[in-house]
Amino acid sequence: MAKKGKLKEFQEKELEERPIRFKRYQYLFLIVCEDENTEPTYFEHFKNQIPEESIFLKPVGTGRDAKGVVEQAIIEKEKLSIESKKEVDVVWAVFDKDDADENATKIKRFEDAFEIAKDNKIETAYSNEVFELWLLLHLSEVDSSVTLPRTKIYALLQENIRGYEGYKTFEYEHGNILILQIIYEIGSQEDAINRAEKLLQLQVAKIPIEANPCTRVHILVTELLELIRYFSYEPDKS
Repeated sequence: MAKKGKLKEFQEKELEERPIRFKRYQYLFLIVCEDENTEPTYFEHFKNQIPEESIFLKPVGTGRDAKGVVEQAIIEKEKLSIESKKEVDVVWAVFDKDDADENATKIKRFEDAFEIAKDNKIETAYSNEVFELWLLLHLSEVDSSVTLPRTKIYALLQENIRGYEGYKTFEYEHGNILILQIIYEIGSQEDAINRAEKLLQLQVAKIPIEANPCTRVHILVTELLELIRYFSYEPDKS
């Protein structure tokens, strides 16, 4: 008789290798991210809210810059379409401004990302400067008139988290996905959406590379939540 540990390991492996039954999904939602860890893990979290046989959510990390993310999104869309034998309903590219304004080459690549995305019907959820701004907005408002470099965003994130009981000595380490669990625990998604929208409206006259601080992640999140609510709706049968 196989040991319980070995049996569990075999069952988990079998589950992972089992082909995805795309026919049961009504909507294919693809998110291609710049970051390889934090961002895909953040969006994976939404799978817990998705009703069965409704939305196939696939977050992908790339480790590439803005243009690279959009280019990979085109590839991932084609791959998913072939694999599922269905049209992919929506594709989002999630990327940061980072140091895109450092030189002419990087500026061009950042600007190209938006043009390529538009030409290929890919939605863009950029953050200026970094994705962590979206996480910070779960905890606090930020001044739209004050430019926030990524180091300042990291510092504010750490400072705000330290204001909560149990996190007095918290130290933020970029790339550590444990930050997500903390945000889920003490942050407010609703507040983050409202704060991000306010920032976006205040920066609307600026081009993305100059719109600091700003993020469009809330638009992606709002769209995904609306879809989840739509597929979760159960009409009153009384």
